[in-house]
Amino acid sequence: MAIRLSPPPYSPDKFVDRDDELRRLDAILESGETRAVIFRGERGVGKSWLPAHWEWQLRRRKDLQVLRLDLKEYKGKDPGWAMAHMIRRVSEKIGQAGEALGAGLTEMSRALLQNVRKMEKKIVLILDHVYESDWALLALLEEYLVAPLIAEPRVFIVLTGRGRWYPWRTPDLNLRAERMVVEPLPSEEETQRQLEKQAPQSRQKAREIHRLTGGNPLANYLLAAEPQPAQVSESVIESLLEPVPEEDRQKIRQYLEALCVLRAFDEERIPEMMAVYTENSSYREWTYAQARQVRDELIRWALAQWDTDQKAYTLDRIVRQLTETHLKQNRREKWVALHQAAAQMYERWASDHPASAPRWEKERQYHLERLQSP
Repeated sequence: MAIRLSPPPYSPDKFVDRDDELRRLDAILESGETRAVIFRGERGVGKSWLPAHWEWQLRRRKDLQVLRLDLKEYKGKDPGWAMAHMIRRVSEKIGQAGEALGAGLTEMSRALLQNVRKMEKKIVLILDHVYESDWALLALLEEYLVAPLIAEPRVFIVLTGRGRWYPWRTPDLNLRAERMVVEPLPSEEETQRQLEKQAPQSRQKAREIHRLTGGNPLANYLLAAEPQPAQVSESVIESLLEPVPEEDRQKIRQYLEALCVLRAFDEERIPEMMAVYTENSSYREWTYAQARQVRDELIRWALAQWDTDQKAYTLDRIVRQLTETHLKQNRREKWVALHQAAAQMYERWASDHPASAPRWEKERQYHLERLQSP
């Protein structure tokens, strides 16, 4: 069984660059015009490390009370219990006994709000792994913690996460929050600086690693552990799929490998690619509802999202890129069959739908070019 690698825990001495993003956060906080910032981005890009580093910087300021909750700690817990526990933790961190808040969530929330209003310091509340969390918990989080606090002029809230966008009802979250997309490290030099801090034995591999990862920090770290940086091992793929429960991972892995050659997918493309991948033509008889289950599971684990430009769904960039590389390196005949099938599918679509033929011909050419790649 492949060894699953884990990135190092955040520490200030291992943090790399992001100066522009940190200055922007400082400016947003000082302006007072926005009550919330929402971080989004692909898997492993640094959505947790960036707020964690900002928190470390803010703790030097005596005029701020900085609080941080990781919703990943409440995965699988009863939402009501989890919410009560979070309210108590926030209360304790601002110096009030959590046990004195009351019994029900409504009473606890009101008591917390009264305690917050007594605070002289401005409060910065960082909530990590929000969008990966169960929506039942997010509904309670909004009602009993986020919505009451964000209405207070001296409270500033940061949310991080990836996956399905939650339909917040609070305007300061749904309409007026500042949205920051965390991008990969843009240059080979920044990837090299990351490796110097986190995997110094591999810093000479920075050029090849950056070429494969596009600067994704998690992928950089995982590939730094490879004997050959151009190779994507089972351990790398297993580590990328760490958020998926063990019992679902093999199934999700099949979906990813079947679709990883496509630049975009939908319910029409899923059955064809699954049929080719599994060498089982019965998948072509799948209904839209069956194909939609695949789509929904990929979205559920934040491995796919809607792409407005493509008018279809796309896999998470780094997961798709490394999955396809692994497939090409280790099962090239499967990789070739999938690209060939995709090219043939788009050729049929171009013939059957003349009005959209240029779009499908462009996709066909993409797959033919990929088949010519070394």
